Amino acid sequence: MEKKRKQKRKILIGLLSLFFLILLSTAGAQQKKPDVPYVPTPEKVVVEMLKMADVGKDDVLYDLGCGDGRIVITAAKELGCRGVGIDIDPVRIKESRENAIKAGVADRVKFIQMDLFEADISEATVVTLYLLSSVNLRLRPILLRELESGTRVVSHEFNMGKWESDESTVIGDDYDNEFFVYDTFSIDYYWDRHSVYLWIIPANVTGAWKWTMPAISGKKRYTLELDQAFQEVSGKAFEGSSSILLYIKNGKIKGNRFEFSLERKLKGCTEQLHFEGVVKGHTMEGFVRIEGEPDIKEKWQAKRIPSTFKSINR
Repeated sequence: MEKKRKQKRKILIGLLSLFFLILLSTAGAQQKKPDVPYVPTPEKVVVEMLKMADVGKDDVLYDLGCGDGRIVITAAKELGCRGVGIDIDPVRIKESRENAIKAGVADRVKFIQMDLFEADISEATVVTLYLLSSVNLRLRPILLRELESGTRVVSHEFNMGKWESDESTVIGDDYDNEFFVYDTFSIDYYWDRHSVYLWIIPANVTGAWKWTMPAISGKKRYTLELDQAFQEVSGKAFEGSSSILLYIKNGKIKGNRFEFSLERKLKGCTEQLHFEGVVKGHTMEGFVRIEGEPDIKEKWQAKRIPSTFKSINR
């Protein structure tokens, strides 16, 4: 009898221990600390970020690490867009919601307490950041994978490593070079120069494409093999079954707009063709013109072999 009681006691202790371990684990997850300390973005930097991203009433703006919600709230109030702020700190989320009510935009904005790396950001047309370079680098592949081409990403102060910005600016503040300026609760203005970076999510044009050269330059079948590092594109082309390579020059992509040049020998002469087009999934189409003859251009279209598609995050 005593032996059975001891066995039951051991089982009970084991179950209680497991229960408390689960509780501790859950508490640890709930109390996960932010990756970035809270420092608010100065209002003039907020204005510049929204201006650089060309935010309008039809946009959906996501602020990752939203702090007190000022970027989302300013965008909704001044520009009429919808906004979502994400922050892991419950204090900041509570403050953001209160600020949205005070600003009269609670019907157009939403604030969510969660880890920004777990957020679904796919509906965003604009993403704003004030994180750290190390956090931006962790976020970079998610942005490139989850966001539609043409989505604007704006970062205060911190860049994206090898992914060079499409635009950048430095804002000089007009106070007296003080390192910190304190008010009652927060540090609003903390140094006298602020960098702002803009990236436009590029369409992915990697892989092998098939197209027929327009009649202006001989109607022949080509295979185009493209490689991409963010918005920079390189590659080569093959004419029909020929083993002669034609190299892509000046390949650039901005959003879903793609342009490149192709140089080849034709009847003993060197001919440079300039292609401009729009990428839509596994199709790209646009116009091609012969360099030096801007008035002569024709439509072109290429189709990608889907299995050749690969990541552009390097």
